[in-house]
Amino acid sequence: MARLTFSSPSARLQFHLLMGLFRLAVTRALYGRFARGLARLFPAGNAVFLHEDGAPPFRITLNDGYWTRFALYRPPYEPEVAAILRAAAGATPIFCDLGANKGYWTTRAAPLFERVIAVEASAATFEELQENARDLPNVNLHHAAIHAHSGETLRFVNTHLSHASARLMGDAPAGAQDHTETVTTLAIDDLVPEGVAALIKLDVEGAEIAAIAGAARTLAQGGALIYEDHGNDPACTVSAHLLSDPEIRLYSIDSGLVPMPDLASIRSRKTDPFKGYNFLAIRTASPLLATFEARWPQPAGRSGLVATG
Repeated sequence: MARLTFSSPSARLQFHLLMGLFRLAVTRALYGRFARGLARLFPAGNAVFLHEDGAPPFRITLNDGYWTRFALYRPPYEPEVAAILRAAAGATPIFCDLGANKGYWTTRAAPLFERVIAVEASAATFEELQENARDLPNVNLHHAAIHAHSGETLRFVNTHLSHASARLMGDAPAGAQDHTETVTTLAIDDLVPEGVAALIKLDVEGAEIAAIAGAARTLAQGGALIYEDHGNDPACTVSAHLLSDPEIRLYSIDSGLVPMPDLASIRSRKTDPFKGYNFLAIRTASPLLATFEARWPQPAGRSGLVATG
């Protein structure tokens, strides 16, 4: 059961109004508009603090159409990732939250692992990540973009409608209302120490293949990768790249640990073109694979929210 506290009485009122407005939304796009529009009527910075599973509180500003929807209106958020973190606790000392956003998984992982490495490319989002992780001594933060090599400078696009869609510029230009900035790159192999079979969550909005190229040693030494294959990609580009390595095995993790031997299996799981689906990539020789097979829990049921404080 999750519990909520509020930054002020007006934040509590704003939260309840926002949850009521969400019930009237008929499309996904309306969620963000409701959150931003309602926020104009309340003090800037009104926030909810999400407390769950003994993890440190996660601060969600009430003008945030992404986190208010997925973590508050429709909890729990990515329960399959929570399950794999619990299964990995004690089996590896390091969890890497790459594309950490505001630190939801960083804060959830902090009590479970000796060390958490969190990387976020957007300067504005990184500031909120720092706020959420400021009292966590075992968390190391990096303002950078995960890529194939460390030390390069790339352009990064903050999309105006959602921080969750921020991305490296690549071939797609920025929109008229988007904000661009420069960011330095980091390779996974330069973050994970030699010989450590780390658990890695990768959410880098289109830069996955470059990021995986920068993780060759880490994956070869037993690292496990939670990655996203989006429902709007019928070619399953990231999964296809991973399956080209004969030593890599892919698993669906939303209903237990289910082998995905080919792209048809991956594609059959992706029924919603608006959703990103989490999968696990791991080498057959990884000690973490045996741990996951022994410990894997069935997905928890949906939990409710209790507003307090």
